[in-house]
Amino acid sequence: MKFNIIKLPKVKSTNNYAQQQIENKALKEGDVIFTINQEEGRGHGDNRWESEPGKNLQISIILEPHMIEASNQFILTQIVSLAITDLIRKNIRDKKLKHEVRIKWPNDIYVGDFKIAGILFQNFIKRNKIEYSVVGIGINVNQNRFFSSAPNPISLIQASNKSINITKLLKKLLNNIGTNYEKYTFEGNYTELKTSYINNLYRYNVRSNYSDITGAFMGQIVDIDQYGRLIIRLDNGTEKKYDFKEIKFRHYPTTN
Repeated sequence: MKFNIIKLPKVKSTNNYAQQQIENKALKEGDVIFTINQEEGRGHGDNRWESEPGKNLQISIILEPHMIEASNQFILTQIVSLAITDLIRKNIRDKKLKHEVRIKWPNDIYVGDFKIAGILFQNFIKRNKIEYSVVGIGINVNQNRFFSSAPNPISLIQASNKSINITKLLKKLLNNIGTNYEKYTFEGNYTELKTSYINNLYRYNVRSNYSDITGAFMGQIVDIDQYGRLIIRLDNGTEKKYDFKEIKFRHYPTTN
């Protein structure tokens, strides 16, 4: 897959900018909006992404995965999450920390219990197919201090003790995404994709603290279903499925 990087010196939100340009028919699949100064980076819902200008990687990628049914859109989440996880691991030297790079369901990337990257998917559906997708990605790279109310940020420079060239990091990320995109969407290796995603999940098969509308409970992640819902097995053996925002990860995990 070929990518075309469109670098902007400053933008409020790469995702918002990308959407506006798509409406004007000015972007196509493979176009990448890249900035080093995003003033109003977006997360899920009302969340904001803190980023010191010039220090982090902030992009939005345009995809047109017409081959993916709307009901299977979680495939994109798995493809991009795994691409970022691989990128982060390759930039951390410490073997213990490498092992602790995980995907916090559904699409945050963690190092241990600390968030290093996030993804925002905006999928637009037409006739039960994904017409196009705007994939917003934020990776904490060279930022050493964080000032927002976010409880657990970490950056690559903190995890690796070295400064990272953001332009080179972007090219490696796009290569990872392109490889996964072609391998899994065009070849249809969805079973392999799901297995890789599950094996890289934060707290997978680890008895941990969670909460839902009924309150706090203990359980362990055992699977996801075809729609990307998280499957947790409770201590009594019951399995429950959760959509995004229906469950909270409570700190800290325990193996008792």
